[in-house]
Amino acid sequence: MAASIMLLIVVTVLVSFIFYAIVVHRKQRSRNRFSDKNVLVLTAHPDDECMFFAPTILDLQQKHVICFSSGNYYGHGEVRRKELFKSCSILGIPQQNISIIDDSNLQDDPNVIWDDDYLSQLILDKIKKLKVHVVITFDDYGVSGHSNHKSLFSAVHKLLSQRQLPAGIEAYSLESIAIWRKYLMLLDLPVSYLHPQDLLFVSSWSGVWKAQKAMYAHYSQFVWFRVLYILFSRYMVINTLTPITS
Repeated sequence: MAASIMLLIVVTVLVSFIFYAIVVHRKQRSRNRFSDKNVLVLTAHPDDECMFFAPTILDLQQKHVICFSSGNYYGHGEVRRKELFKSCSILGIPQQNISIIDDSNLQDDPNVIWDDDYLSQLILDKIKKLKVHVVITFDDYGVSGHSNHKSLFSAVHKLLSQRQLPAGIEAYSLESIAIWRKYLMLLDLPVSYLHPQDLLFVSSWSGVWKAQKAMYAHYSQFVWFRVLYILFSRYMVINTLTPITS
């Protein structure tokens, strides 16, 4: 019995690695659908960009990141600002394309839902100013369940449902997945690949290294369980994006 289980694990790992190599090879030979588009990624806190969105960001050509708080929940806001710029530099985001919103109405707090009307207007103003074609943010669970993450989805969904976005704007959310999949790293790839309606972003090994390096830039947040996250989180390797609809 034990031998059978071990064989199954070995086969699963080998198949996943082969599948990963094929997917990365095919990706390198093709253009992603956002190659010629100006893309805006909306995050709630410094480190969201690399902790959750790195595979997507690394595959974008024209990219902007707006972080809607300085992450000052524990009083480290000024330090975390600097860390964000270091992380974004590693991910290939020009400094002029990075914005941090430090607003008393949008403070970092896992128990606070940000005001929909206020936040959606801020987002709309940024979209118009930057002339973006695509907006990417969290989904309605926000990957980790953080209330600020959920607020970003709610605000973008509100803009869509009320038809306030400029014509032609596409909006996507980062898919939240079950906890048992979250820490499978690339072993989750076959499961992710079975959802053809989603956009799949898979990082090469060099991309994974960049994401990990960007995570290390957020040294003020570095506690032991983040090491485990860096080593095993599927979000270090794989992103699946789902269209946000009204």
